Amino acid sequence: MRFFFLGERLAVDLLNTVVVVQHGRVQYLPQGPRDVAAWAEAAGVLPHGALRGRAAGREAERLRGFRETLRRGLVGWAVGGTHPRGLIALLNRHLGRDPEVSEVTASRGKVVTRRRPTGAPLERLYGAVARSAAELLAGGDPRRLRKCANPSCRLMFYDVSKAGRRRWCSMRTCGGQAKARAFYRRRRDGARRGTGSR
Repeated sequence: MRFFFLGERLAVDLLNTVVVVQHGRVQYLPQGPRDVAAWAEAAGVLPHGALRGRAAGREAERLRGFRETLRRGLVGWAVGGTHPRGLIALLNRHLGRDPEVSEVTASRGKVVTRRRPTGAPLERLYGAVARSAAELLAGGDPRRLRKCANPSCRLMFYDVSKAGRRRWCSMRTCGGQAKARAFYRRRRDGARRGTGSR
């Protein structure tokens, strides 16, 4: 299964598990428990093998519900610039399920403090996405959360570019295709103008 991690925020990457495939057909990822585990591992939220068995049994459906509620809330925030109460309640519910602890480690003569989630694997998955969304709401600019400019693409991203003018989910896919189409259109139009002037 191929996942897209180009949203610049984990919460946005979860939104990008709904993709358009051939002939405009929408595909919802993850589709089953193995896919939930694969996405969590690919996202760097859980180590390999942390989520398996009964714990992941019905989780694909729950994760899809969480994703769609998160999508509605974040898109509402991006469009209106306000923080939807339902989204705040959703995030707080999942943040409460996966508390973090601070721990101190010593390495090469330096002491480092880091925060570590303490919940069970599923709680860590939802907690990590909720923390990402909460940080986005607290410190992000709603105008920088965007859908790809390609009308047939559903992917979203948070624009972290300095100029704030990113339009495409990725230059490897939609951006590169748009540049190629524009190039061939200019070339074709130039050729037409050249033959029409004779």
